[in-house]
Amino acid sequence: MRSINRFIGNLFKFSAAIICAILAASTFAAPPTGVLDDTHAAVRAVMAVQSEVTPDLMRQPEILGTAVGVDTAGTPVLTIYVDRDAPNARDVIRNLPREFRGVGVQVQLTDKFRAMSVSHTAKQTPPIQLGTSGGWAYDLANGFCCGGTLGALVKIGSTQYILSNYHVFESDIVSGGNNRTAQTGDPIIQPGLIDVSCNKNLAQTVGTLVKKSSLPGSNVDCAIAAVVPGMVRTDGAILEIGTISNTTVSAFINQAVKKSGRTTGLTHSSVSGLNATIIVDYDNECAGGLAFTKTFTGQIVVANPGNHFLNSGDSGSLMVEDVATTPHAVGLLFAGTSVDAIANPIGQVLAFLGATMVSGGPNRSDFNGDGKADILWQNSSTGQRVIWLMNGTAHQSTVSLGTVPTQWSIVGSSDFNGDGKADILWQNSATGQRIIWIMNGTAHTSTVSLGTVPTSWSIAGSGDFNGDGKADILWQNSSTGQRLIWIMNGTVHTSNVSLGTVSTSWSIRNY
Repeated sequence: MRSINRFIGNLFKFSAAIICAILAASTFAAPPTGVLDDTHAAVRAVMAVQSEVTPDLMRQPEILGTAVGVDTAGTPVLTIYVDRDAPNARDVIRNLPREFRGVGVQVQLTDKFRAMSVSHTAKQTPPIQLGTSGGWAYDLANGFCCGGTLGALVKIGSTQYILSNYHVFESDIVSGGNNRTAQTGDPIIQPGLIDVSCNKNLAQTVGTLVKKSSLPGSNVDCAIAAVVPGMVRTDGAILEIGTISNTTVSAFINQAVKKSGRTTGLTHSSVSGLNATIIVDYDNECAGGLAFTKTFTGQIVVANPGNHFLNSGDSGSLMVEDVATTPHAVGLLFAGTSVDAIANPIGQVLAFLGATMVSGGPNRSDFNGDGKADILWQNSSTGQRVIWLMNGTAHQSTVSLGTVPTQWSIVGSSDFNGDGKADILWQNSATGQRIIWIMNGTAHTSTVSLGTVPTSWSIAGSGDFNGDGKADILWQNSSTGQRLIWIMNGTVHTSNVSLGTVSTSWSIRNY
């Protein structure tokens, strides 16, 4: 489901609740122990039966999908989703067996699964955090406008992209309602049209669409937009979640998860099913007609009672494990009903795109944007400065930065201008001058002066201290023991934060 806004009012499409469940006896006398992931014997047993019976079951139009779920005792069973609006739904349920080859059957009566509508709805000051309202700038047709969620930040090579759903960014495939179709290079905006009265001029362009056409051909509902420099935090921070890990984890039953989306904001739930086969309907444009019906396999099911976890406008949200810091991505949310939400396994999404998740801030020593730290050298005798470009722990090549007078020393490397690549922080021990070399990879492109500071003050290092995705500068005074942080907005010093006074026998080492 996408979130849809009529010019003269709001119209949200909600899916109805799953209104009943029928539980059958299970093959297991007692609930299995251990993590119920797809390697667990009890889960595998259900999956084996599921693969055998699902094709025949889904030849019945009243059956919308299957998944590995659990009964009230916590035992894995085969969940079968039946269309509650089908006139003969009760007959279909009555004719289903209580078990298949010893595997219990659980029936859930539901409305049809639909792509979740396309709030963190406010226009942000860039660089923006994700988990926010956004979408295709022209997602307006038939008297309505649509929008969804800008979910997360991914990287292909050294280029960063906003990750969302196909049906949020590029599902307009007919020119009927707005005389256009989604094309590579189209603006992706924040907030989405739904939150700016259908007027794209009230939003801001944060990305440009790169069409990947994941549907209807693939098994994932995903799309990406190349980041407009300076418009999105380079650390990929998500509203109310923060930065995430660059590695992912697989889903398992009862796994605690959370997401940050346009409509319901930060919400928490748990995985209720694995390996789901689900039928989802897609429109051909905002408030348009049916474009196609897609059968997805191997999907993640998440409990969504009353649409409290996922609702219209949350499509494109990244689902992560529910931990306090640096969570791993689990899935990309895209569809659901008022009882269950559906996510593509994130591994499938990244494999389709050839991408990786962006984690934390850009490595403060990553000069070529490959996500790996490089080594910056200086020769105190000759003034030579070089960069070793590294592939993990392997030295690949050397780049010379030339010779600089020896009173100048390198005191830090961080991304000050938000391009995802490290810049170099210098201080002059004789004059007190401080400067930043703005780097484009290993090429020095410009110099920014930070002015002259008494030589009793020295820069101890740099890093993002206030979590805005921009590097700040850490200082210490060798005479007084004072320590402070310069809060930076890019290369502009905006304020000071005092860390107090510490004995001069102590010195900061910011490795």
